[in-house]
Amino acid sequence: MGPDKICAVLRRLAAKAVTDGGASPSPRLSPRVLGALLEAAELIERVYLPVPPTQTDLPSASRAAEGLRLVMNIDGAARGNPGPAGIGVMIREKDGPLERELWKYIGRATNNVAEYEALLLALSEAGRLKAAEVTIRSDSELLVRQVQGRYRVRNPRLGELHSQACNLMKAIPSFHIEHVGRERNCQADALANRAIDEALAASGRDQGRT
Repeated sequence: MGPDKICAVLRRLAAKAVTDGGASPSPRLSPRVLGALLEAAELIERVYLPVPPTQTDLPSASRAAEGLRLVMNIDGAARGNPGPAGIGVMIREKDGPLERELWKYIGRATNNVAEYEALLLALSEAGRLKAAEVTIRSDSELLVRQVQGRYRVRNPRLGELHSQACNLMKAIPSFHIEHVGRERNCQADALANRAIDEALAASGRDQGRT
């Protein structure tokens, strides 16, 4: 018989003696014996049974939210609008060592589509890293204001990308997006153009082989 069952039996005996008032064949227990039964049950509980966690034992909201805190500069570039397009993401960890560069060629697209594709790449990477806090910085006022809900998304294609971005943002505990000037986004811009340059260079090499 485990400690929990022993405690239950002791408490039932004490309760029965009080409620029966000596009606059962066994003699009525004295107050001293009743007290000893209850003390024994409490002692067993303290020593052998786990104590349920109190509110102070549980992780606080701030502790639960601790985790990777990222600042991500994003940019999209299209030569021709629409034309060959690339995206770039510069990732930094707040007060930490993490620093990463991502760039990708996305084919023919407009500038605005490229900006959204850069946002999706950043959000996907944040989700993969299980970031607890993400700050997105972009020099596209249209993108930032649409994500903030201050501008309507009228273009159907941008509407699709906007919906995808919103779904990814829901998985991030703390999300913030802000507009910055081009001078503060030059690294992400360089990555987006790098993606285009590498794709065009590779295409030229392939054409040279035929």
